[in-house]
Amino acid sequence: MWYLVLRRPIKPREEWTVSLDQHLVWMKAQDEAGKILFSGPTTDRKYGVYVIRASTKDEAEQIAATDPYTAAGFCAFDLLEWEVHQIMGAGPFTAAEMRAHR
Repeated sequence: MWYLVLRRPIKPREEWTVSLDQHLVWMKAQDEAGKILFSGPTTDRKYGVYVIRASTKDEAEQIAATDPYTAAGFCAFDLLEWEVHQIMGAGPFTAAEMRAHR
């Protein structure tokens, strides 16, 4: 399954003691493990957004909770189970194809 993570700050950034480099090392490790497929912040920097591939929602929550920003208590996240139909030009593009896809 696919899960969309919306990570948001819960403490002012001036209080954060986790560096961007620490977060990016974690992100790279998740990418190399095949767990996080893509990521990045919104342009206004209000959210960090990434997509997790996991067997269960519990597994996805455990992965998201280990983000250094979240683990340190500077951020929280919303986790949405995502029914991906199209990706990179592949997938069903008609209602009939989508019904068959289920």
